[in-house]
Amino acid sequence: MWGERRLPAPSHNLKLIEGTDGRKPMSEKIVTLPSGHTATLHDPKGLKVKDRKKIFAGADGLEGIAQVMALTDGIISCLVKEWSFDLIPPSVRIESLGELSLADYDTLIEAASEAQEALFPSLNKTLESEADPKADTANSNA
Repeated sequence: MWGERRLPAPSHNLKLIEGTDGRKPMSEKIVTLPSGHTATLHDPKGLKVKDRKKIFAGADGLEGIAQVMALTDGIISCLVKEWSFDLIPPSVRIESLGELSLADYDTLIEAASEAQEALFPSLNKTLESEADPKADTANSNA
């Protein structure tokens, strides 16, 4: 599965906005995309189990790179609260992501890395991060 692929750390301009959901303060991130458009992202800490299930459902039956792309699109669709594009937001119509430039899409992928960690913490473990430092070989069963 895609767990060994880790999204790159964000390198774009993020602006935190303090708001409230009626119970506790929360923050949103405004991402300025290379095209000049902006996307307002939900705080990944506020994502729910239903978001994880929605993401998995969108990738069901797919394999390889198609599965990776479907999972990534699902994460982005759960994160984007609103954007300045003249397109239906991906949370309503995920196909809208296909209309973005590659640079804008890649920036959203970068911004999604924190959400990936929040939604799928165990998938961020790699063989290197779990390797036994005392083992003589990569496979301790060898």
